[in-house]
This record gives sequence, structure tokens and C-alpha cells, in this order.
Amino acid sequence: MSQSSRRTWVSVIIASVIIVGILAVAAIGGTAYFIYRHVNTEFTPTANAQRQFVDARARFAGQQPLIEMRRGDEPVLHREVITASQPERIETLRVLAYDEHGGKLVNVSIPMWLLRMFPQKRMSFLSDNGIDFDSDRVHVTLEDIDRRGPGLILDQTDRRGSQVLVWTE
Repeated sequence: MSQSSRRTWVSVIIASVIIVGILAVAAIGGTAYFIYRHVNTEFTPTANAQRQFVDARARFAGQQPLIEMRRGDEPVLHREVITASQPERIETLRVLAYDEHGGKLVNVSIPMWLLRMFPQKRMSFLSDNGIDFDSDRVHVTLEDIDRRGPGLILDQTDRRGSQVLVWTE
């Protein structure tokens, strides 16, 4: 191999490493920015958290949630709230969760276009940070949520007082 072709290959390898490094930094920065914009966590007294839950629930007064959690029973997926006609397009899945023991209120806003990109169209509501939620028994598809249209997905309070409210807009 000649000296000039060796220099060319070294230059190509160095350029490739630099490009991969820039892409990695961009991916990490983009992820951090996304989380910063869509996840809001704050420590707050129970009274403030209750006020936020009351305000959020007021929008859905009299509306049956898509998923109902009954104490000691299996979760119930209310398919009767899924409309047969074409509902309004959903833009965002929102989650409001409060861990009473830790005093932590989490507000998450996930764009539906991001959820639709995942190859597995099945959603699972996960247990995290002291919120008692059986994720093995509660599965709902994005198609269920899309057919439901904007509205209440889940309103649950566990035995320790932690609360989760999930809705779409």
C-alpha cells in the first residue's frame, strides 16, 4: 500500500470518528432537551397536588375512563367508550402522577407522533417511584386510544394515596 493511499484511509477513519462523535453528542443533547420540555417534576405539598388533580379532573366530569382499576380485581377496559365514528385526532398523551409519600408531582406530556413511531403499538402503564400500579395486567394499544379520541384514559389512587391521571388531548 502506498504512502498516499494510507494517508487517505487514515483521513477517512478520522473523519468517520469525528462524524460519529458529533452525531452522538447531538443525540444526547436532543434527548436531554426532549426530556426537559416534556417532563416536569416538582416537590410539592399534598394540598397543591390535590388542586392540580381537581383542575385536571374537572375537564372530564362525568366521563368514564378507558381503563378502570378496581381494588383487588382485574383492570377493566371499557370498550364501550370507544366510538365507532372517526374521533378527533389525538395530539398528546398526558400523565399527572403524585407520590404522596415522597411529595413528588410529575407532569409528563408525550407527543402521539412519537408513540406511533414505536414498532410495538402496545402501551403498558409502569409502576415507578412508589406509585402502585400493576403493569403486567394493564395493556392498551395505541389503536384503542386513537379510537377513543381525546379524553380520560385512567384515574387511579392506590392504597398509599399516590395518584395517577392519564388523558389524551
